[in-house]
Amino acid sequence: MLHAEEHLERTCFRSAFGIQRVMAPSQIFWIWLLVAGTQETRAIHILDLSSELPKDLRQIFDSQSDCDLSIWVKVKKEETEEEEVKKDLSICAHKLILSANPEAQALLRGPGNVITLQVDSECMPFITDFIRYFYSRRIDVSLSSVKCFHKLASANGAEQLQVYCDHRFATLLLQDPSFQLPLDLYTYALAMQNSKLEGVCVQFLAWNFEALMQAKVWPYVPVSLLQDLLSRSELAVPSEYALLQALDIWSRENHTSPEEIVSLLEKVRFPMLLPEDLFKLQFNLSLYWNHEALFQKKIMQALEFHTVPFLLLTQYRGLKLSMDTYKPRLYTSATWSTSIMDIFSKAQGSSFIEKDHYYRPYTSSWYPQYKFPQVTSSHSQFFQTPQHTSFLFQNKHISWSFRYLATPQNCWDYGGFSCSSTELPLLGLSKSGYSDPAIGYENKALMICRGNFVAAVSDFKEQKAMIPEPLSTSESRNASFFPCPAGFFSSFRMVIRPFYLTNSMNLS
Repeated sequence: MLHAEEHLERTCFRSAFGIQRVMAPSQIFWIWLLVAGTQETRAIHILDLSSELPKDLRQIFDSQSDCDLSIWVKVKKEETEEEEVKKDLSICAHKLILSANPEAQALLRGPGNVITLQVDSECMPFITDFIRYFYSRRIDVSLSSVKCFHKLASANGAEQLQVYCDHRFATLLLQDPSFQLPLDLYTYALAMQNSKLEGVCVQFLAWNFEALMQAKVWPYVPVSLLQDLLSRSELAVPSEYALLQALDIWSRENHTSPEEIVSLLEKVRFPMLLPEDLFKLQFNLSLYWNHEALFQKKIMQALEFHTVPFLLLTQYRGLKLSMDTYKPRLYTSATWSTSIMDIFSKAQGSSFIEKDHYYRPYTSSWYPQYKFPQVTSSHSQFFQTPQHTSFLFQNKHISWSFRYLATPQNCWDYGGFSCSSTELPLLGLSKSGYSDPAIGYENKALMICRGNFVAAVSDFKEQKAMIPEPLSTSESRNASFFPCPAGFFSSFRMVIRPFYLTNSMNLS
């Protein structure tokens, strides 16, 4: 039997099923605590300090203490072995931290607590940053370090860093007015058999060949690279005569065999030189007298091209006028080219702010989204060119109108054609006056970045040329082949490229 006090302390509890039970206060407390606790956990409160982890791991590495792994970095022996040995480096590391990073697994493959790395002397200044990257998973990539970080990543299995450097090459090339980086990367690409990087370097140098010819590194351009460049039609140069003059300077400062010089001269497009320039070669080129027979043969070929109508050339000489030697390059002289200046720089401001480039794995993109500035009116240039590169057409001109088109109304007002908002802005080109039906045109638009670098080249199709996005990798518009760090193109250059129409050419 229950005591009266105990009876008073009991409380009546009715369950959900209508069954009445008598419960002690202690039992009710625990039920309340359980219910309250369940309700509290529904709103989860999280203290997240994970962003501090890379910094803490970086500090652990920088402390160089409490290590269980030693990384010996040895300089690859080249010429002066004694001096190289003094540059060897010992780095203290931690197995547990490295083992948690998939990119560091290649470092841990060997047994024991000592790892030995063989590193080129030029990359020794960056080895500490490279090992630190496995801790913090963040690394600063610059013009001076990108090649070494790519080399270290390739040799030690850091695939994400390697891929990132692959993407950075195209951006960083535009930041080196000396052209030393593209030449170094070209040599590196050949040694690594990296055809993709080789192609990027050659493309950059071809589009910026005019600036390369004036750079201090011009005499040191490898023969193999010159042969590749001179074989291209998309080679931006003032004229073929300017190219020959630059080649003459290059040959005087290089110990190149006569056979290699001949192979380069064979790639020069002599028919693209006017007769007056052909005449001046014997007076202005040292190459002429060293290879007089070859020059005379090429000059005769060019004079036939300039003085004989192409129907007779094909009938009696059997010349294949679709060959590259009869096709113009990207000639940027005033004869064949004009430009629209400062469209974007006026809208965005002329100052250029250099941004630091760093890499953190697992991000979705490398470049910020670019938005074209609002330009309220069309910008245009009107100019004339000869109908063709042949001397027969030097006094027969054709007029051109080159415009920047910002709105669909600009397209209608300019040439009577339509353009969608997804195409805009774009470049428009129209011609007026009589045009010989035997002549066609493959005109190009050069996108100029920061005033002097060609970042992209677009074809004119149906009077229109697309303007690629300077920075964005968005699928809505083709990205520039070389991202422009300024975020806008400083100008656009129009290049007229005439050619004879023959049955052997495929025309759009």
